[in-house]
Amino acid sequence: GVAEGQMRIDGYDRPIDLCVKVRIEKDRIVTDWEGTSGLDKKGINVPLVYTKAYACYALKCAIAPEIPNNAASLAPFEITAPVNSIVNAVHPAPVALRHVIGHMVPDTVYDALDKLLPGLAPAQGAGCLCNFQVSLRPRMDAPAPDDAVRAEVLTFNSGGSGARATLDGMSATAFPSGVMTMPVEATEQVGPVVIWRKELRADSGGAGQYRGGLGQYMSVGAREGHEFDIQAMFDRVDHPALGCRGGGNGAPTTIARGDGTPMKGKGKQFVPHGGRVDMAFPGGAGYGEPQERAREAVRRDLALGYITPGFAIEHYGMTQEDIDAVLAQAKRGEEF
Repeated sequence: GVAEGQMRIDGYDRPIDLCVKVRIEKDRIVTDWEGTSGLDKKGINVPLVYTKAYACYALKCAIAPEIPNNAASLAPFEITAPVNSIVNAVHPAPVALRHVIGHMVPDTVYDALDKLLPGLAPAQGAGCLCNFQVSLRPRMDAPAPDDAVRAEVLTFNSGGSGARATLDGMSATAFPSGVMTMPVEATEQVGPVVIWRKELRADSGGAGQYRGGLGQYMSVGAREGHEFDIQAMFDRVDHPALGCRGGGNGAPTTIARGDGTPMKGKGKQFVPHGGRVDMAFPGGAGYGEPQERAREAVRRDLALGYITPGFAIEHYGMTQEDIDAVLAQAKRGEEF
């Protein structure tokens, strides 16, 4: 059969539309990216080989995960895209941040595949990595201490992955890249950066029969005597992960100064001495109707702090009596 998948994501200066048509034939699967947005002047364009890699990866994960990758096992997957679309960039198009778009390819393929093979593909997740680079230097608005230094610190972070047809999504776990989140202790050793907060983000996973994976909170600043620029490389600010088969959307990305002043999801931005940047990374979307979620799973989420009482009432229909009982049980240290 044939089915179409779409995804709209933030892009840089304008939204980007990814459009794919998946066609399952007797001896091959064709994915055609006709209708996808054109090139961008920023370096988020994707070479066709990168698009092929992630489209094939999505299909292999879904229908043939046990078969090793080699020329023969990959031969049935055919990927086409218009030249100078954002998923088929040719020289001299800038491509340094290709992952920002390229990592959204699998979930777009899955949007189409779910219409052909229900119950196989997951809901949308955070997609691209939630990376940021901090360029630190001695403060320039006043004398800096003698031990102030210049440093560049790049951190790799993840939002939540989408719920699957039979399992909850994974929290703060990258898909499709598989890149691990960096420990706070390691990050703070490579430069005068301070991670003030790093924790799972309650209510960020989309509600559903199976819940989306949680995103995470991060708050970053600099040691005394430093100012910095932060280079944000985020998506899902304006276009969060969409739920599948009645599941709820994941929470969007937010970024702001410590005083609440909003910041941009992409680009270099200055943070003065004593300032912080507060970030909330996106959650994965839910799969299936929330009313179908097992009551014990909802109770466990509440006890563990994955959802708040308000979320449990709004999305899962829990009563205040139920909530009070769960919280009392959790306070006693009883397992769920």
